[in-house]
Amino acid sequence: MYVLLQIGILVISLVLLERGADWLVEGASSLGERFHVSELFIGLTVVAFGTSAPEFAVSLVGALQHKGGIAIGNVIGSNIANIALILGITLMMGKIVTKKKTLMYEIPFLIAVQLSATMLFLKDGYFDYHDGIILLAFLAIFLVYAVSTSKSEFIEEVKEVEAPKKSLLSASLLTIVGLAGVTAGGELGVYSAVNIARSLHVSETLIATTIVAFGTSVPELATSLKAASKSKKDLALGNVIGSNMFNILGVLGVSSLFSRISPDRNVNVDLLFMNGIGILLFLIFLNRHRSAKGWKGVILVVSYVLYIVYGIMMR
Repeated sequence: MYVLLQIGILVISLVLLERGADWLVEGASSLGERFHVSELFIGLTVVAFGTSAPEFAVSLVGALQHKGGIAIGNVIGSNIANIALILGITLMMGKIVTKKKTLMYEIPFLIAVQLSATMLFLKDGYFDYHDGIILLAFLAIFLVYAVSTSKSEFIEEVKEVEAPKKSLLSASLLTIVGLAGVTAGGELGVYSAVNIARSLHVSETLIATTIVAFGTSVPELATSLKAASKSKKDLALGNVIGSNMFNILGVLGVSSLFSRISPDRNVNVDLLFMNGIGILLFLIFLNRHRSAKGWKGVILVVSYVLYIVYGIMMR
């Protein structure tokens, strides 16, 4: 009976994810048209922050309950999953060509953010109020940059024949309902997995870096795959980059204001994986055409599998 219940929950979560991702991509793209901002900007901000809501909820609750392993492990694991698994699968579906600005500014900024967070943690082995202030200051800088460049990107994207625009109300409703769908779907999918893992006496940090991190990254996965299938690859890439930015700067930043965050096991290798995957993201697009396709996606997915295997071996 218990297994049937879990299967039923899984089916419901998959339906919510599929429908929610479809509505979210459609609504977010329409919002970009209405406000004359680029798909990349919408992906970096509205979609990225929205799909990071599960990470924010899990890490904040973990911090408030003084379960630092959940708070920090969820962020590290989600950032690894977003690039290695989500972008990897997206690339396996087809080629992505990134803008020069994204390769030269946004991806390096993400690398710098992850390295900065790593150094803040390594100096004393935890994140506290002062670290949170620094991280939130970085978030403010990123948002100012994103807003200041959004209009020029939109002008570059305008096509000779534009599709009819949805009304502002319908685009907003689609975006909100889509975000609710992918968030609820991700939460339902991870619920039973966490309980099973805890019954096997697995550490909270391992649960956070693997099961919880994957579950809270499912909204990003569903959204990026749907965006790629609709040839909105700027939105898919922006979703991954923006989600990782918000996980480090917003999720960890806010959580650190409420409680000192320290893990219940060593996370130095996890941090090494996170930074290595960020650098790998830059390298796979570092070519004359600023493009990446199938085989590079395979490399990313294999990297994620290796990380999961490491986590299980070190539990």
